[in-house]
Amino acid sequence: MQCGLAGVPSPTSTTAFARQHTYALVSSPRLIGSGLRAAAVAASSSSPLEEGSNPGARLQGRGERGGRRGRRENGRGGRGGRGGRQAVSPGNAIEAAKCLASSLHGGGSGGGGGVGASHRDVNTRAVAKLVGKTLASCKDARTEAASDAAWELYQAAVRVGVTDHFTIREYNFALCAVQGSAEVSRSRVTAVWDGVTAARDLAPNEVSTALLARGLCRRSSDVSSTLALLLEVVSREESAHVDAYVLNVLLNVCLRDAAALAPRRGEVGGSGGVRVLSPLDVEAAAVVRESALAVWNAGKGMHNERTLTSTIKVLADAGDSEASAKVFEDAWEHGVPLDADCLAVMLRIMCCARPSREVLALYRRAQEERGLKPTTACANIVLTSCSRDGNWKSALSLWRHMLRCYRPPPDKASLAAVVLACGRSGRGDLAVAAFKEGKAAEGVEYDTVTFNVLLDACARCESSPGQVLDILMDALESQIPVDACTISSLLTAYATSYATTKDVLEQAFAIVELGKFLQVEPSPRVINSLLRVCVTAGDMPRAVKTFEEAVAQESASVDSSSVSILIEGFARAGNVAAAVERIEVAVAMGVVVTEATVLSLITACVDAGDVERAVEVYHDATRGGRGGASTPPVLKGGPSLKLINALLRGLARSGSWQEAIRLVSDDVLSDGGIVADETTVSLFAKAFEVGGEEEQAKVAQLMGIWMQETDDALIAHLLEEDAVLFPPHVAETID
Repeated sequence: MQCGLAGVPSPTSTTAFARQHTYALVSSPRLIGSGLRAAAVAASSSSPLEEGSNPGARLQGRGERGGRRGRRENGRGGRGGRGGRQAVSPGNAIEAAKCLASSLHGGGSGGGGGVGASHRDVNTRAVAKLVGKTLASCKDARTEAASDAAWELYQAAVRVGVTDHFTIREYNFALCAVQGSAEVSRSRVTAVWDGVTAARDLAPNEVSTALLARGLCRRSSDVSSTLALLLEVVSREESAHVDAYVLNVLLNVCLRDAAALAPRRGEVGGSGGVRVLSPLDVEAAAVVRESALAVWNAGKGMHNERTLTSTIKVLADAGDSEASAKVFEDAWEHGVPLDADCLAVMLRIMCCARPSREVLALYRRAQEERGLKPTTACANIVLTSCSRDGNWKSALSLWRHMLRCYRPPPDKASLAAVVLACGRSGRGDLAVAAFKEGKAAEGVEYDTVTFNVLLDACARCESSPGQVLDILMDALESQIPVDACTISSLLTAYATSYATTKDVLEQAFAIVELGKFLQVEPSPRVINSLLRVCVTAGDMPRAVKTFEEAVAQESASVDSSSVSILIEGFARAGNVAAAVERIEVAVAMGVVVTEATVLSLITACVDAGDVERAVEVYHDATRGGRGGASTPPVLKGGPSLKLINALLRGLARSGSWQEAIRLVSDDVLSDGGIVADETTVSLFAKAFEVGGEEEQAKVAQLMGIWMQETDDALIAHLLEEDAVLFPPHVAETID
């Protein structure tokens, strides 16, 4: 009878599965000695086997029992398919591993008397295969508990000599099964690998090196040491080798660490859509970057399209798109295989950091020099790049090539991208033409997003309200649902119309009512667009009424931008007092006011020449009520450099140097104050100059250097003063 349980039907309970494993120990004629037999009987004696089970049966067919037709269990350990092993639930796998480990220890429960297993009892290949099979089941469970159970079983197998009969297949199962958390994985995998290297006539294979890499490398900081060990293994074992798969195991760790940095990006900013790391993550990103480059350099001659894709993606996610480009060029020169997925990743990286002409050049180069057939995703990235920098000519050329040759075939994302490229370039007519081409083409769908992009393009180009209304009617006739963005884009077209009259204003309100009829409730974006139409028409009472009605609704349909629009409207009408009153009313109504809104109000006061009111707004926003602490400040964050410079601009224009001193003293020179910049210093000095205090202006300039908190600037200023007082010829005379 063959030892093993490949033919046992799927167990109905955890105990049934454990009993079936230990039944094999009892049934095997090759297992001699009472110790292990007693432990196995104890583990399986709680109740008879499940009715109809057949521990000695072979797998037949490929259905739920797994394995290829008529073949014994000799696969590589997949989940119940081609590997010849039936799928096992995690709970069953853990229980089986614990039961088998207990049997090997001699601690089985039941009536076996707890007789321990001797080395002589278990030194058979049959038990080694059973241990390997159980380890494989733990491997498939992929849980911490399964890893712990597998480690316990492996240690038991080592103690009684079962591992002396392991093949590299069982060791590979062990290498994978014992990997748990990063804290324990390295020590466990190292212990198993020591068993591999100590075994005689045992040759590690490519699976072994891949599992070793996966177990040892759990963080980017582990890459260097893991690479060193892998090179040592390859130099010592002829059968072991490192290939692209092993390299990608290491790169996947870097990818995971780079992805972990992403949620903490974005606050620092960046240009062109490039993600910039915060200072706290710069060191971590450097480790990820250097680790990925170490893998790339160590794997020269072994790389393929997968490792190339992983490397450039890691470098880009770590904030170094230039390094991504260099690696890609290096791979290109050395003939590393390239596929469409890899090209798409590189195009996406370039789209964020390079002009569209360079993105388009790579797209064409890949076809001409490598014979690559780009996918629709590749073409859409190029179209998106063209839309970002307004390259409508290249976008239209590529779009029409896709329509004409169908290589690659366009889709609705392609249509949206080309329409957006034309709209951002101010070519609403071309956007409409491209939309009609896509609508007439076979296989190109369009949806709400496509119509919204088209409406936005027309709004940017100051198309007439009638034109955008026709687009809306076209969408409704095509049974395309509309949303808040659709209504907002329509209203934006009305707001930018050069002929915003009372009739046009009434049409704008009618569109909002139409949206309600179509189940589109007014969002802050819709209300803000409607307020802009009112401001453009000069109907501020209607704007205020619309704002107050929106605030009175239960759903939050206004925001800080709504207040800014009203402030802009009153400022344009020359009514600064009403603008200031509007922000006070908004705060009283519970609307959150942002720094941008306060900044717009201060700017409006300064432009109107009302510096005194600008000071009051600044004070209310950063400190609270002018009479003391009667009211809380509008802004929770307090002063900022933008607000200080905006107010200083008004103080400098009016020569209010005394108020400028108070502002700088309170919010710049105080402990924990705002660090000034060159604009702050220049405006501060100008306030003295305009106020007729020229000597004090020089002192203010020197104070400004201190305010910037830079010793280099102060030293440079002193050296400049010395050069004026003591020219070179005077200095030589003194010497």
